[in-house]
Amino acid sequence: MRRFVFALLMIAASAGCFAQSDDEKSKIAEIRKMYNNEMEWINIMLGDETIPDDYITAKVRHNLAGSGQADETIEFFFNDDFDEDLGEYVSSLDFVRKTTVYTIAEGKSYEEFLYDDAGFPAFYYASFTTYLKDGEHYAEKYVEIRAYYDKGVQFHVICKVGNDKSSLKEVPLTEELDEYLFRGFLQFGKLKDALNGILN
Repeated sequence: MRRFVFALLMIAASAGCFAQSDDEKSKIAEIRKMYNNEMEWINIMLGDETIPDDYITAKVRHNLAGSGQADETIEFFFNDDFDEDLGEYVSSLDFVRKTTVYTIAEGKSYEEFLYDDAGFPAFYYASFTTYLKDGEHYAEKYVEIRAYYDKGVQFHVICKVGNDKSSLKEVPLTEELDEYLFRGFLQFGKLKDALNGILN
């Protein structure tokens, strides 16, 4: 009898795991659809002169600690909606693309930030080169990180590392790369504040 009860509990537990996995897959699919819709809209907006543009491009040159002089290009894509409570139009951030070129270290990083309809982080993407521990030594590696969020709470991460883009392999998220991911997450709020400071 105990074995039968134990077997039922195991079946229920594994069914719960599959349900959670299906829920996660569903959320990822929803975010990917949101991302594709945003890319499609950006391409239409930028390619059609009859559609009013809702974006800002900022170019920044500054000295970054530990990496020297850098040139950043930040593209803010937003929409203007009428706020019933305020009685005026308010701009809200949808998507940001950020490219950083390091002139001394001769490196480059690229980041994307996707916000959901409520303004919470939905998706973060980063690609960059960095030095990671490879056995007993450090070696220059190319890294791609994708993070998925549900109402701003991270629920799934894909991390790939290789010698270059063609040799990427999925790896567990290390503490070092998790710190990079955390810094990326903090930028969601800073980018929103930057847009609000300019437009609202």
